Amino acid sequence: MFNLDKAVPMMGMMGGGGGGTCYVYPDAPATPGKVTPDVTFQRGIYMNGSMTMDDGKSVTIWGFTDGGGGMMGSGSTFPSPAIRVSEGQIVHTQLSVNGMHWLHTIHHHGIEPSTENDGVGHYSFDVDGTYTYQWKASHAGTYFYHCHTNTVLHAEMGMYGALIVDPPEGPGTAFTGGPSYDLEAIWAVDEIDSSWHNKNWDAGTCGGDEGFNSLNPDYFIITGVDGAQSALTAPGIAINMNVGQRLLVRYICAGYLPQQIRFGGLAAEIIASDGRPLEKSVNVSEIDASSAERYDCIIQPTQTGVYTIEIDIKHWVTSEVLGTARTRITVN
Repeated sequence: MFNLDKAVPMMGMMGGGGGGTCYVYPDAPATPGKVTPDVTFQRGIYMNGSMTMDDGKSVTIWGFTDGGGGMMGSGSTFPSPAIRVSEGQIVHTQLSVNGMHWLHTIHHHGIEPSTENDGVGHYSFDVDGTYTYQWKASHAGTYFYHCHTNTVLHAEMGMYGALIVDPPEGPGTAFTGGPSYDLEAIWAVDEIDSSWHNKNWDAGTCGGDEGFNSLNPDYFIITGVDGAQSALTAPGIAINMNVGQRLLVRYICAGYLPQQIRFGGLAAEIIASDGRPLEKSVNVSEIDASSAERYDCIIQPTQTGVYTIEIDIKHWVTSEVLGTARTRITVN
């Protein structure tokens, strides 16, 4: 399985905000029970990407690259490249973390692999080298993947991407026996506290006070685009469609704080949640969501118009609205 000798708290791996690195478990074992996959994805790491906000300021972003190998920012995307597979496929996700003096994992959130392939560092190991995660796409739906090393920081830094499982029929049908759709939007909504985005990868692992108990977001984004203005018109996020067409919205609550999404007067039919179809769909005008929840919704407008979609991000205790991200559906 994996090297238990290495699975111990580790001090001083490299300098970190807390004066060292603790409670990481570096390893890169052979994949247990490895078989020939139906599809393989290769992922590397970048840790000096950036995102320019609508106010002109830049925020450092980390993420996964497509193709493997360590990079220093070039070719990086945010969110990380989507993983898209078909139901029933055996999937290999090969993560390479080579010689960069940091550790990462890939956790395929909502998938149910073995412990060794779950990508939760403190239950298995943090990848130091190259490891091939093996998993099966058992249920069509919307998921996401993210790093699970020093998770509080690494997810905040942007180390996530969408994971879509299509039914055997392929894109255009939400799940076998489910509704068809003409268009698709992936809205991964997240908050950013830019004061967190200058820390070392191992910050806080030794217990120092890095302020991770206080998240004070100053940006609110949709699928890597500032929700202040840019997301209102960003291709792939803002949607243009015709009356009668059916839009599948794959909504991912990618932040830590509670969110409320309102559909601007359009009716949304929730057909699935967290990668599982609902026994009976539900028509709503808004959804309240918590961290890591996913909802699949069908929107089929009956009238032309411009509809502004608003997502409030709320304080987790007081429910105070801390900020709002917006995009738009234009119906012709």
